[in-house]
Formats: sequence, C-alpha cells, structure tokens
Amino acid sequence: MNRRSIRFKLIAPFMIGLFVVTLLLSWYTYDSAMRAMRRAVLTVSEAKTEQVYTSMTLFFRSLTSTLQNIVVDPHLASIFHRGPGETSFEKGAAEWISILTRGNDYYRDILVTDKSGRCIESSNPSHIGKSFLASEPVEKALQGVFTLGDFSVGLITRKLSATAAGPIDLGGEVVGALVVICDFPQIVRYGDSGHEADMIFAALLEPNGHFAAHRDQGLMSDPEARFLTLYDKLQAAGRDGEPVEYSLGGEEYVGYAKVEPVSRWVVVTSARASEIFASARVVGYTVFGISLAGLCVISLIVYRFANGILSSLLSLIAYAKRVSEGDIDSKLGEPDRNDELGVLHRSLAKLVETLQAMIRETREASRIKGEFLANMSHEIRTPINAIIGMAHLSLRETEMPPKQRDYLEKIQTAARSLLGVINDILDISKIEAGKLTLERATFEVRKLLEDTFSIHQMGASARSLQFELKCADDVPPCLVGDSLRIGQILNNLLSNAVKFTEHGGVTLSCELAGLDEKVAFVRFCVDDTGIGIAPEAIERLFLPFTQADASITRQFGGTGLGLAISRSLVDLMGGIFDVSSEPGAGSSFTLTLPLGIDESGACLRKLDAPTAEDFAQLGAEGKVVVIAEDNMINQMILEELIAPARATVLLANNGKEAVDIVAARHVDLVLMDMQMPVMDGLQATKEIRATGSAVPIIAVTANAMKEDRDEGVAAGMNDYITKPVEPRQLCETLRRWLG
Repeated sequence: MNRRSIRFKLIAPFMIGLFVVTLLLSWYTYDSAMRAMRRAVLTVSEAKTEQVYTSMTLFFRSLTSTLQNIVVDPHLASIFHRGPGETSFEKGAAEWISILTRGNDYYRDILVTDKSGRCIESSNPSHIGKSFLASEPVEKALQGVFTLGDFSVGLITRKLSATAAGPIDLGGEVVGALVVICDFPQIVRYGDSGHEADMIFAALLEPNGHFAAHRDQGLMSDPEARFLTLYDKLQAAGRDGEPVEYSLGGEEYVGYAKVEPVSRWVVVTSARASEIFASARVVGYTVFGISLAGLCVISLIVYRFANGILSSLLSLIAYAKRVSEGDIDSKLGEPDRNDELGVLHRSLAKLVETLQAMIRETREASRIKGEFLANMSHEIRTPINAIIGMAHLSLRETEMPPKQRDYLEKIQTAARSLLGVINDILDISKIEAGKLTLERATFEVRKLLEDTFSIHQMGASARSLQFELKCADDVPPCLVGDSLRIGQILNNLLSNAVKFTEHGGVTLSCELAGLDEKVAFVRFCVDDTGIGIAPEAIERLFLPFTQADASITRQFGGTGLGLAISRSLVDLMGGIFDVSSEPGAGSSFTLTLPLGIDESGACLRKLDAPTAEDFAQLGAEGKVVVIAEDNMINQMILEELIAPARATVLLANNGKEAVDIVAARHVDLVLMDMQMPVMDGLQATKEIRATGSAVPIIAVTANAMKEDRDEGVAAGMNDYITKPVEPRQLCETLRRWLG
C-alpha cells in the first residue's frame, strides 16, 4: 500500500492507534504477570531460605549446648585419672562415650584428645592414637575456646556435617579437648529425582566460593568451581536477608539470600528467570495474539465500508497522476456516482480536455518555433559564411593596401558580431528547451583570459578607458571545463562593461577561491566604473530580451540576451553568479565555477592560426574531394580554402549529383551540405551508404542544432562542421580524414 495514498492516510491512523493499544495492553499484561511471578518466587524463596537458615541455626545451637554439657561430665575426668602402669583407659568412660553416640542419631563420632591433640578415646576405635591438632576446632579448643567448624555437605549422604570442639578443664588447666562430629538431616533438597523437577531450589555457598549444596551436582563435585565474586555479592546482600538477582553459568537467577552467622555460609533460594517468567511471556503473547486478531477483523470491517468511497477517489487520483506524467491522451470514463465525487469526476474530465487542447497548441507552437529557428539559423549562417569566408580569403593575400585590409577586418568583425547575435538566440532557445549540453575539455585559463581580453581591448581604447587584466599566480594553468561557454560568459560581461562605461576603467580578474581534491573553484570578476544598476532593476537583467531600462536599448543597443544566457550557463556548470552595483559608481559581476585540474600540462601546447602552407602540408595531392553545396559563393569559398592542398575538387550542386559522382568514380572525401534542392544531404548520405561505400562524409552546414548533428551521424556522416566555416576546423578535419 502506498504510504502517501488516501486509503493509507484514512485507515493507517486507526490501525496504528489500535496496534499501539494492543501493544500497551499486551505489555501491561506481560508486566503484571512478571511482577506477580516475581513476588511469588520471592515469597517462596524467602520462606525456603528462612527454613534452611532456621534449621542450621537450631542444629548449631543444639550442638554447642550439648558440647558444653558433656565437657563437664565426670566421666571425662576419669579418662585423665589412670594409675601407674595401666595399659587401658577406664572402661566406664569408653562405654559412656559409646552410649552417647548411639543415643543421638546426629552424632557420628565423639572423641577425646589430650593436650597435644592426639586422640585418647573415641566412639570409633580407629581414631585412637591419631592426631587432630590440624583441625581448627580442636586447635582452638586446646586454647580454651568452644568452637564450631568443619562444615560440609556429603555428596552421597547429602547431610550437613559439623564439628564441635570444647576444652577439657581440670583444676584450671586445659588437659585435652572433647570433639563431637555430627551429621544433621538433609536440610537442602537437590536432584532427588535425578532431574530438575523443582523450579525454586535452595543452595549453600561457602566463603571459599564453593557450593556446598546445589541442584547442579557438577558444581559441588568440581573442586575448581569457585565463585568468590558471587559469594561477595550474595554475602553483602544477605546479611539480614534480601532479594537478589545474579548470573551463573550464563543463566539469570532471581531469589532470596541470607547469611548463616556461625558457618558464614550463604543460604540462597532462587529460580531461573527464563523458567519463572516463561508463563508471563505466554500470557503476554496470548493477549497480543487475541488483540491482533481483533485488530485485523476491525480493520477489514473499516476497509470494507470505506472502500467504496476510496476506490472512486483513488481512481481519480490515479488518472490525475497519469495525466501529470504526460499521458494526456488517457480518457476518463463516465462517473457512476451523483454525489460530490461524481461532480469532481466530471470537473476533472473537463479540466483534462482543456489541458489536452492547450498542450497540443503548445507542442505545435514549439514545433513551429523550432523549425523557424533552424531555418533562420540556416538562412543567416549561409550568407555570413560567405562574408567571413571571403574576408578570410582576401586577408590571406599578403599584398593589400592597409586601407582595404582595414575595411575587410571591419567587415569580418561585423559578420562575427552578427553571428554572435544568432548564436545567442539559438542558445537561449536551447536553454529554454533544456537541450543545451556542456563540453569538458582541457584549456589554458590564461590564454582564454588573454583572448577574451584582446577582443575588447580595441573598444576600450577607443573610449579612452583603463583596461586591465589580472590573473592570480595560484590559479592552475590547465583546467577542465567548457572553455567556449566560459569565454562566452566573459565576452558578454566585458562587452557590457565597455559599453556602459564612459569614464574610468574595466578590470577582468581571475583568482582561486578554493580547492577540493582535483576540483578548483575559480572566481572570475568583471568590474567597471560605468553607469551602474539600480537595486530593483538587477533581477530584470537576467530576463531574456530585457534591459534594466528600456532607453538603454535605444542608447547603447543590444538584444538583452547576454546576461540571461550567462546566468543560465553558470547554473548549468554548477557555479555561482553574483552581481553588486551602485548607480553612477559602477558594477561588479562575479562568477565562481568548479573546474577540474589537468596536471599533465597538455593545454600549454599552442596551435598557430592556419595558413595556406598548413593546407599545402595535408598531403592531399592527387586525392579527390567532392563539395556538395547549392550556394555558388560557399562552393567557391570551400574550393579556395582547399586549393593549397592541391586536391582534385569536384563540385555538386545538390545531393543527387554527389551520389552520382561517388557511384561513378573513386572519391576520397565528401563535404556535404545538409539543405540542398533535388536531394538533401541526409538522403544523399543514406543512398551513398546503401551502396556499401565507406567514403568519409563530412557535414558542412548551417544547421547548428544538436538534433541536426545527431541526425547527420545517424544517417552515416563521419564528422560535422558548422557554418560559417572556421579555417582551423576545416584544416584539422581534412588532416584527420585525408592524412
């Protein structure tokens, strides 16, 4: 579903809201269940912990009390009153110890040591004669202290064992120690059934980090399993008994811990978090599933009732989208509703019909405009070609009076000025149609500035203006971009600057504004001290065929296209065009362009202007060149330009004659005009290619549009020369295809 559609916008808020409510309800249920389970687990854990803690405390107190009663019994004293030479202890004392042991199920053994820690009497005869001095309780008892220690839990019996020892004092002197070893009943259940049947279990953790009792018997049997950090954590929390959370073996546990003060063991009763909260998750998922199912059912009901209106509305939107994307011939059927949507349906259909009529008229006007510009370009370029060509041929003569040379140079300058106007009109047309393309080639920036500067130097001198060129040393010598268009912009700016400046001067400057890897941001600036521009008139400068003041056209001349083209070209190049001016004080036009940097220095290799000798060195002697041109003057100009090459030139007045010549004899090159009577250049090229001939065909035409060039290449032309013919371009083209 399109996120921008009306259906989505109408239904999505409801669905999202209900989905959020579903999530909140599920989370509340899950959280409540989690809290309830947690409270239940902590309650049970606390009860079990207190039970184990109380049992251990009672056992240890009972053992301590019993020890204190036995140690004062007279039977003990009889053990230490033997006559000289007796070989056995008093039988009454031994029987008394045996009776005590059998009379209490908890007593595993009772023994008596002398003050050196050696056993002198025991309920277990195997202990007699052994030293128990290494036992901490015995050692402390011989020092006069009642001690409880050696706590353990049997792996097999699972009983809690403890050793109690007390001093035997006769006449104020400690003569030995009484030791009672007890095995209390199992107070912590773990692994009774061979599997983890109980979710909540109790465990005993010793101060050395070893588990004395745990559901996982592997933790007790492994002597390397020590959890000192866990003991410190549980011991700190369990001094007075507190809920705890801890990690063990990658599992999270929740429970209750308390420290038994005599043994300093931590009694912790806990359960795995994953087990106790599993039921809470099930409840949460169940509620979420039921709510989601309800969401789907309600959404279907809403969608069903809203779909009728939405379908009609969306069909109108889809139709409007097709029309906006250019499918203006698409038809909209008759409406099946009489409500507001039906009115909208009929109104949209009528609007599109009007739009279709307007677009057809616009396309026809654009076609007529294009044809007019192409024809105008061709018709004007053809005589200009004759003027410029004749002037060039005349100026090629070395012996000519200076006055005549001056006249010819002025004629050539005027013709090029007229060509500039035509180029401006074609450029603004291409820009408006979005068909203007930029070239990327290496050029020498200082040469470009000097050439542009020199064009306007004479005009500036005629007005007695100070004309200055500045180029910063840090500007890279070779840049990559469309030098022709940059020169065109600078020419427009300099032409205006000289035209509108009566006193003072004009400065063309170039500096480096910044560097970014291999891209140079170059700032070109044209400053003048001319009439200036009012702030409110600056924006009007960039509108085609517009001047800042209507009287300017009458006073200074101009088409009003230069700045409009310049700004559009700067935008196409990704640059910035700034204007600052003050009426009566002058203007400053600045353009900053991102240009590539060519570090090879190829642009520094200069080419001289072509001469007759250049054409003579083409090596075209004996080669046949056909000039297909219907204009007699243009025929003569091309023939005269090529003459120094000493090639055989054949003239064809139309495309049909050119086809016949190529079919009748060997030809090395064809210079083909595009527009000719009988058969145009495109058709002639196609017919020549249809015969299988691969003769190079060069278009020499006044059709300067890119579409014309593409059409010529598609017909089979190899190269393209635009009228008026530049001798350098003609020379290089002949060298490329005849050399």
